[in-house]
Amino acid sequence: MGIFGNKKHKFSGFKGDLSEQQEDRLQEFKDIIREEKLTQDPRYDDYYLLRFLRARKFNMKKTLEMFKKFLDWRIENRADDAIWIDCCPSMDKIKEFYEFGYHGTDKQGRPLSIDKPCSFDIDDVLAIATKEELYAFYVKEYETTVHIRLPAASTAAGRKIEQTFNLFSIKGFTMKKLREKSRNIIKLAISIGQDNYPEIMGRMLIVDSPLFFRGAWALISPFIDEKTRKKISILGSKYHKQLFEYVDPENVPVDMGGECTCENEGGCYFSHKGPWKEYPADEFGEAGKEKLLEMKQKEESKSPSSSQSSQSESEVGAGIPSFENNREVSVNMVNVDLEANKTNNEERESVPEHQQPIEKKKKRRASIFCCKKKRYESDED
Repeated sequence: MGIFGNKKHKFSGFKGDLSEQQEDRLQEFKDIIREEKLTQDPRYDDYYLLRFLRARKFNMKKTLEMFKKFLDWRIENRADDAIWIDCCPSMDKIKEFYEFGYHGTDKQGRPLSIDKPCSFDIDDVLAIATKEELYAFYVKEYETTVHIRLPAASTAAGRKIEQTFNLFSIKGFTMKKLREKSRNIIKLAISIGQDNYPEIMGRMLIVDSPLFFRGAWALISPFIDEKTRKKISILGSKYHKQLFEYVDPENVPVDMGGECTCENEGGCYFSHKGPWKEYPADEFGEAGKEKLLEMKQKEESKSPSSSQSSQSESEVGAGIPSFENNREVSVNMVNVDLEANKTNNEERESVPEHQQPIEKKKKRRASIFCCKKKRYESDED
């Protein structure tokens, strides 16, 4: 062994980069789920379960507690239907003054989420949407990311993509923006993600931050777990050099210093630019194509540029009525399970083995399965 050969490898906890102990924990987790009959949903594969294990540092007791609460939460909030439900009818109105959305991918193929929360006043939002509607919308967004955006990004990249890249602009921030109403909404959004969709965010840049934001960050950061905080960088207005290390300018809107306008698709925050437009039905197979087509048509009718034929395909979720309460719906789903080669990366943000490029034709293994939604009791009771 050479002079540098004694450096101990730090396992990331992602599939393809697990220590022997982590492998044992994963198997134990799967055995308990089977023995206690917690769920038979085939969506909860190794990749999915490892997110919960990583979130709880492979502590089995804490992981089980988190996962059981997650399963109960899904039933209580009808998360299986969230993608198809028009949960917040006023969202299109909100997007007229609140700019946010997924727009392309970063250089690693991760979906790029852009959010400009200081572009509006919270009172304007709460005047047209209830907290319950906003909660349902956040659930819908997470479900869409997990079951539509990430699988489509994986298909496009030819390797498993499990996380997102988040660009968070706070231009126009004032301490007034952090009054109690705003803090409650922030806590709401953070809690949904941390409790039920752990390990989704791979990296976040908070940009356009004024000097006094550090004080505001002290109020917000306690709601964010330590592991997530380490993925966040806070930058001022001169953030573009660092941003473009992660994201190509062509995937960044012009108003954020990039090159994209999505001129023929209603603007960048309405276009839903990304591989989920090219591979919209990957997660839901043939049975989902009809619903996705309906969503596309509905989005086209709502978009500011609906008269243009090149309007974008819909981000999963807008305006699809819920399934009938007593109807059992089968949805074919595809779980892209990919091998990969491991590499090292700068900044401790190394790309795990399973996320490296592979030969699509030779090494991709797609297992198609059918996920039947649960029947929900009628609301008429």
